[in-house]
Amino acid sequence: MNRRDMLRALAAGLVSLPAVGGRRRPRRRDDWEFRLGGDQRWSLVGRDGAAAVAGAEVAVQLAGGASVALGDLDDVRRFELTPPRGGSTGWQVVGTLDGVEVTATFFNGPPPTITVSARGLAAERALAEIRFLDSGRSRVAALRGGAGSPRAARLWINGAASASDCRVVAADAGFEGAGHWQLAVLPAGAAGGGLALAFGTGDAGDGQFTVAGGVLVSAIFAGRPVGMALPPASASLAIVPSADPLAALGQLSTAALPGRKVPSGWSSAHALAGGATEDELLANLAAARNRADAQAFRLVQLDAGYERSAGDWETNDRFPHGHRWLTDRIHEAGFQAGLWLAPFAVAERSGIPTAHPEWLLQAPDGSPLPASDDEASGGRVYGLDAAQAPVQDFLRELARHVVDVWGYDFLKLGALELGAQGTRAGRRMSGAEAYRAGLRALREGAGAAFLLGCDAPLQHAAGLVDAMRVTPEVGGSFGAFVPAARALTLRAHLNGAAWVNDADAVLVGDTLTDDEARTWASVVALSGATALASDDLTRLPDERLAILKRVMPVAPVRGRALDVASPAWTGAAADAAPAWLLAQAAEDWWTLAAVNWDDVPQQLSLSLAEHGIRGPLAAYDVWAGIRLGDVTHALALALPVHGAVVLSLRRPRRRPFVLGSTRHVVQGVMDLEDEQWDPARRVLAARAVLLDGRPYEVTIALPPGFHPKDARCEPGAEITVEMAERGAARLRIPKPPGAELDWSVRF
Repeated sequence: MNRRDMLRALAAGLVSLPAVGGRRRPRRRDDWEFRLGGDQRWSLVGRDGAAAVAGAEVAVQLAGGASVALGDLDDVRRFELTPPRGGSTGWQVVGTLDGVEVTATFFNGPPPTITVSARGLAAERALAEIRFLDSGRSRVAALRGGAGSPRAARLWINGAASASDCRVVAADAGFEGAGHWQLAVLPAGAAGGGLALAFGTGDAGDGQFTVAGGVLVSAIFAGRPVGMALPPASASLAIVPSADPLAALGQLSTAALPGRKVPSGWSSAHALAGGATEDELLANLAAARNRADAQAFRLVQLDAGYERSAGDWETNDRFPHGHRWLTDRIHEAGFQAGLWLAPFAVAERSGIPTAHPEWLLQAPDGSPLPASDDEASGGRVYGLDAAQAPVQDFLRELARHVVDVWGYDFLKLGALELGAQGTRAGRRMSGAEAYRAGLRALREGAGAAFLLGCDAPLQHAAGLVDAMRVTPEVGGSFGAFVPAARALTLRAHLNGAAWVNDADAVLVGDTLTDDEARTWASVVALSGATALASDDLTRLPDERLAILKRVMPVAPVRGRALDVASPAWTGAAADAAPAWLLAQAAEDWWTLAAVNWDDVPQQLSLSLAEHGIRGPLAAYDVWAGIRLGDVTHALALALPVHGAVVLSLRRPRRRPFVLGSTRHVVQGVMDLEDEQWDPARRVLAARAVLLDGRPYEVTIALPPGFHPKDARCEPGAEITVEMAERGAARLRIPKPPGAELDWSVRF
């Protein structure tokens, strides 16, 4: 399979991203089984008899009542799950609690999963919580850490929503807080195991991990009714012992919509933060057409400020020609058209709160629940109750109209947290179910359009949006990049699994230094997240535009932070961002970034061998465009204030080979295809793709005894090759004649 086919297959989800070689393989997920005690407490035990979790209990709590363990329910019955071919796949326990039938299914997997449902047998009851695990009342092996270091493990804590922060905290450091949807217990050194826990995306409750001297794992239903005429309320928890729990969480998040191209292009969100005008947007459209390449800049997206009010998404006086005229101009220029809207928000000025007061979410006292009071948004803003069929119809038609009538290809859906808030008297769905029902209606209405979720609860959105913002807003200062980089890298396992990760914006403008612009561009490029520029393209200097172009299009990689499990990310350094990011583009080719987030220069060192990559490796400085000395098992780099060094690392050969190029930050997958060596003719040949008219250079690593003689390319163009720094030759094509060309160098 050549590199272009691999790129397409990765985008379509037909093959997986390569794993970093040499890492210890996690235990197979089907090597674990649930065992139940006589009191219905559960343990998860491996084939070797070791328990990952021992003596845990499932408990159910109805509103106004106490939490009741599974073994203390009335009329408890237990069944072994036996498939037709024999053996056992787990257990099912059924009992009742005050007119509610509780069914707990323990499925051995893969992955090992506990599903608990509550079904009303009589009058309606309100379900408060289902507890799956309390480490204070059971034993969780991963939390004990290595020998002689009890509770030395570290916890990866996920924020509830897209703009929420992520953390790595020490399990024994007195941290108190809550994680949501997923939790990873990171291995405590060589002696410690890891554990991945993830709630289901279709659950009726919100999955929470309360950390306070232990870990309490619960699904919160907040009074969701259950009764004879209502569907059961259920939640499920997957539990995967793994030496790499973040990778295991990625495998548990396989809900992404397949075959979607990762967006790259431009958004007005930051460039024209006060709200763009029609002329300003058209000026940036012209700049994108004249200064960028259509292969990379594929999208022009209009952000907030165009609308008459929340809920009335027709254009205001800033855009006198309206939506369809605008999308026609964008399409004629060769781009896709994108639009921001907040579908669950309706303002007084839209007329919807007056026309349909029954659609609005309510506070506990029954009054409409105001979300904000903002004259620019149309006065007081309320949230829609998507549990109702008429509201779902409204959302479905809104998305259909924006796509089919107005002509937009990409919808950025903001303020989605409104869909999970509030309630209504007599409502039969939880907030999570209503939110997911609203997203499903929007998905159905949008058809083939690309949906990006923002300001969104994460758990219940998977499988319904194509991309999800996973960072706080980046702003225009370097300080805002730190929490964004932390969240982006700590949620790297979700990229390509639950959705495509969105990094908010690639900002490289004049509020940043050159080093700062290159640093954020490098982090976004290695993450494989969406790449939407949001500087004013009419004012962006050429040298900053050149940085931006090296991020687009998006590389099919999923960069990971090598220092996530390090103690340096916990305690006083819990606000840190990754110092080392690694993306693998091919079996023998990596892109490594070292980042200095501090306000003083830093000397950073890294043992690649500890991460399963053993040298020697040929090294190329991506931003400087030069070959460096080979790397063996470790490396040390000097970094300027807020700066980054990005290295292309490739296993050396006994003949010339490509080590780096100037097209993209991520090396080895974007612009190089079909690299071939002809030993008889001593010719190295390859195909360059995704060229964008800029001068193009390729650095070729040379073993001793090789010197370049001449170079050719097809289609014909000016091409030179010469010896460069020691052990390297440089191929130069000042004016590539097109997006693709074949080149060869004779030695």
